[in-house]
Amino acid sequence: MRIQPAPPEVHDEFYDAAGRFWLPVARSVDVPIGGRLASRLLGEDLVVWRDYHGQVTVLDNLCLHRGTMLSDGEVTGSGNLACPYHGWEYGSDGACVRIPQLPPETKIPSKARVGAHPVREQNGLIWTRLASSGEAEADVPPCPNFGEAAWTFHVGTPSDWHCQATRMVENFLDVAHFGYIHADTFGNPDVSSVVPTSVRTSPDMLHIDAKVPYLARDPWGKPPEGQDFAVVDVEYDYHYDVPFTAWIRGVTKGDEYILFVSAAPRTVAETTVFWAFGVPDSLQVSADEIERRENAVFSPDRFIVEGQRPEWLPLDLAAELHMRFDSIGLNLRRSLNHHGFPVVSLLRA
Repeated sequence: MRIQPAPPEVHDEFYDAAGRFWLPVARSVDVPIGGRLASRLLGEDLVVWRDYHGQVTVLDNLCLHRGTMLSDGEVTGSGNLACPYHGWEYGSDGACVRIPQLPPETKIPSKARVGAHPVREQNGLIWTRLASSGEAEADVPPCPNFGEAAWTFHVGTPSDWHCQATRMVENFLDVAHFGYIHADTFGNPDVSSVVPTSVRTSPDMLHIDAKVPYLARDPWGKPPEGQDFAVVDVEYDYHYDVPFTAWIRGVTKGDEYILFVSAAPRTVAETTVFWAFGVPDSLQVSADEIERRENAVFSPDRFIVEGQRPEWLPLDLAAELHMRFDSIGLNLRRSLNHHGFPVVSLLRA
């Protein structure tokens, strides 16, 4: 069986479909007052910066004068972003407001403007939408309990995966692989049958919810005498927001936690994974411990996903074999198809 590359026009279809949604470009903590950060989303180079009033701006990362990366410049005392090459300054609307080489009374050409994109800060992340016209397909996906007084969230270190964003999200929602690649963390190798008890897709096909009971391995519990490891009953609530965001709420022994992920496509085959982990204040877990635990879970997932072929998630439901335990992923593919993501046939005998 041969795998064909997707034609360039399919890349454009993917970018056009994704550009109608809010997608993350940075963590809030990585863009402090007076800070700027280079980012890449849907094949576009962006600069994310915060002025001295705390306002965040997302612009195209390109000075129109000589093509210099604005992210290498500085936020000025007047709250503009200055190009590092000739000092041209851009405001939050993308218009050039100062050209130092011109006399102060000279009118700045109206064409001296770079693309500016809408911004939202939510869930400890900075979000933008690249579509230049029309309303967003959906609001910024909420993270349950984020910002509540009784909860503590750690917004984790983003990681870059060499895969399509849809592949990463489907892996996050896959419930049948726990005992095989996560047996050193929460996966129970003695339990191979994992099936959602219910899967519900919203009428607008923007959201999917599922419940998954699981007898998980408890890597931090004391094994009973004669047993290799401790186990614990977990009730997982899964939620998916089209196109690249999902979260899991796990309830264990009366305790609960939230793991929120949003996969931002740098390109069609490169993805930055943003995530946040939250627990009630009654559970004391350090940021370092959360990073260590989640990296131990994400690492084998990343290894598998980066090796999947074809690189594009097949939205043609006849392209792969689906089972009852794949119901979340099956509905994810239907939802992406419904919202205009390209159906690509890349396999041939």
